Amino acid sequence: MPGRFPRFFFVALAVVLSGAAFAEEPTQPCSTQGDMKSPAWRASCDDAIARTTNAKVLASLRYGRAYAAVEAYRYDDALRDLDAALNAWPDNPDYLRERAYVHVELSNFGPAIVDLDRVLQLEPKNVLGYRERGYVRHFTGNLQGAYEDRAREFELTPKSPDALLARGIAALWLGKFDDAKADVKGARKLGKAAGKENVLRNADGWLTDIELWRHATGRGDATKLCSDDRVPDKGSEKTIIGDCTKAFLEAKTGVARADALTTRSMAWLVITGDQKHSTEDLAVAKAFDPENVRRPINLGYSYLHSNHSWAANREFERALELEHNPYALAGRAAARKNLGDKDGALADAVASNELEPNEAATGVLADLAYERGDKDQARELYQLLYERGSRSDEITERLRELGVPK
Repeated sequence: MPGRFPRFFFVALAVVLSGAAFAEEPTQPCSTQGDMKSPAWRASCDDAIARTTNAKVLASLRYGRAYAAVEAYRYDDALRDLDAALNAWPDNPDYLRERAYVHVELSNFGPAIVDLDRVLQLEPKNVLGYRERGYVRHFTGNLQGAYEDRAREFELTPKSPDALLARGIAALWLGKFDDAKADVKGARKLGKAAGKENVLRNADGWLTDIELWRHATGRGDATKLCSDDRVPDKGSEKTIIGDCTKAFLEAKTGVARADALTTRSMAWLVITGDQKHSTEDLAVAKAFDPENVRRPINLGYSYLHSNHSWAANREFERALELEHNPYALAGRAAARKNLGDKDGALADAVASNELEPNEAATGVLADLAYERGDKDQARELYQLLYERGSRSDEITERLRELGVPK
């Protein structure tokens, strides 16, 4: 799903209305059971909100409209409706959890934690609340808290292979390798008994990954062994991920932890081709070193490489809030181009090259020229990229198409 991670959070399937005004209607206004993308659904929902005076009915209606906004990636609209719904009904756990979800999509982890804390105050046995807070805590760098939430989730659902697998993964991030392996094996057993093939596949993958996490060189300084220089070295394939894991677990500062994860993110790509693990490492790295402009830039480019341009654009904008950086501008240019904002992409790419000529911005300018049919400029820019060492299949093919055989 372009632009964001898959949706992990639960949302209610229906809006419960307490007023008699809509009792006769086959499809209630703002119902999440209806066709939320249709103009008729939106018109009916907007009309109901405009003429409803009962505070809790109005809250339910606005919650339904917020749900539709989330499905359309209109997060600002969703937040406005969820804020209004919670003003009228402040202790509704479904509304709180939906707002937390929206905040997570926007990487506003602090407000998400506040909402989920309140959910669990209201409902101490809310399994979904622990699952969701565990997820959020992980991406804020609170790895111990994430483990505790995953442990509580499994305690409340002891027959769930997914909950046990999640606890095992959380244990892995704390360096509890034996516990992690035991949990993943246990999850596999539960999944097999339940006939859940996806659990078996995930568990098998994690059993392989656990060995990569724990298999370090065994001697020497892990920080020195977790070096960018070793990533492309085929001789280091068996230990570089483990060495970086060891460096991460032994690090005394957030910056050192972030550096270890950043190097490990490259190792995942080179050694296993695992984009998901690579992106996750960069996301957690950002949590440990939030004021460093390189962290959201790295994460943004990782999202670009996995075709999540909306998420990439968000990270580049966060980087630009920290610093007017040419590589953040180039990355945002690429994201904007992918999202259809060609004027914004052009402005960012030009501004990036004005700050510091770079291949990322030049690539965007070349693609924009090609797309608008300016063959001369496109040819010139692609040739420049080729001469500077950018020799991807796409660039080579474009040059051939433009009359420059390579």
